[in-house]
Amino acid sequence: MDELACLRALQAVHVHGTVTAAAGVLHLSPSALSQQIKRLERASGRVLTLPSGRRVVLTPAAHALLEAALPLADQLAHVLTGSGSGSGEGDPHRPAQVVGHVRIAAFATALRAHVVAVLARLRHEQPDLTWSLIEMDPDRALPALTGGAVDIALVHHWQGQSAPVHPELTLTGAHHDPADVICRRDDPLAGTTPGADQDHPAGDTPVDTVDVKQLTARGWVSTGTGTVCHDWLLHMFAREGRRPDIVAEVPDFTLHLELARHGLALALVPRMGRPPLHEELTTLALPDAPTRIVSVAHRSNQDDDPAIALLRETLLSALH
Repeated sequence: MDELACLRALQAVHVHGTVTAAAGVLHLSPSALSQQIKRLERASGRVLTLPSGRRVVLTPAAHALLEAALPLADQLAHVLTGSGSGSGEGDPHRPAQVVGHVRIAAFATALRAHVVAVLARLRHEQPDLTWSLIEMDPDRALPALTGGAVDIALVHHWQGQSAPVHPELTLTGAHHDPADVICRRDDPLAGTTPGADQDHPAGDTPVDTVDVKQLTARGWVSTGTGTVCHDWLLHMFAREGRRPDIVAEVPDFTLHLELARHGLALALVPRMGRPPLHEELTTLALPDAPTRIVSVAHRSNQDDDPAIALLRETLLSALH
C-alpha cells in the first residue's frame, strides 16, 4: 500500500516540520521519506512541500490532499487491520469492534424469533459489521453454505433423525424446539365443547395429549413437499403405518394457524417464532413430542474469521 505510506509521510512532515524529524517518527531514513513524498507529487501532479528556513511547509495542494485522502486512508487501514479508534480500548465494558460482511441464511421462524433481534442489537454494538440476509429452509441453506453463497446458516432437523452430515461444515446444536398440534378450541380433540372451558387461556401450553391414531382421519396443512417439516409429518404417520391427509401446502406457519382457526385443517407447528394463538385456537401435545434441533452452521475452514465467529456466537447465545 505505497499510497498509504506516502500519505503518512506527508502527514508526518506537516506535524513535525522537518524531513529528518518525520523520518525518525516513521522509522525511515530521511532519503526514503523524501522519495515517498516525491512519489506522491508525481501521482498528484502537484508540488506538495516547500522549504521554509530549516523547516518544510505544505502547499495548499498538499493540505487539500490530506484533508480529502486521510479519512479514506484511516477507513481503509481500519478495514484491513480490524482495529482503529473504535476498538474499545480504555472501556472494558465496550465489546471489541469487528469489521466484516456476513451473509446469513435462516428459516422463517428463526428469523421471527431470534435473528432479527440479534441483527438489530449488533447494528448498535458493532457498526462496522455488516450483513445480508435471506430466508431459506434447511434443504436449500446447507447447499448454499457449502457452495459459498452464504457464510452462516440456521438450520434444523427432527430429533431422532440423523443430523445433516457435510464434511466441510460445522453444525452446532443450540436449541430444542417442540411442535404441537394446533386445532380449534371447540374441536373434539381438545376435549371441549363450544362454550366450555372458556377460562382456559390460549397459548403454548397443550391442554390435552392426543395419539397419532386419533389424527389419521383428519385433514392437515403442510409446509410443502421437500421441506423438513413436511417430511416429519409424513414420518410421524409412517411410524403408525399411515399417511396424513394433506389438504393444503403452505410454507407460512401463520397461515397454518389461520387454516386451523377456520376448522379447515390441523396443523403441526413448532413453538419457535410461533405468534400468539388466537383465542379460538389451542394446542395439543403428542406423547412423543416432535422436536426440532436448531443448529448454527458455518464452513469449518472459517472457524477463526472474526466476523463470522462473532455472529455465530451471538446467535448461539440467543438460541440457548
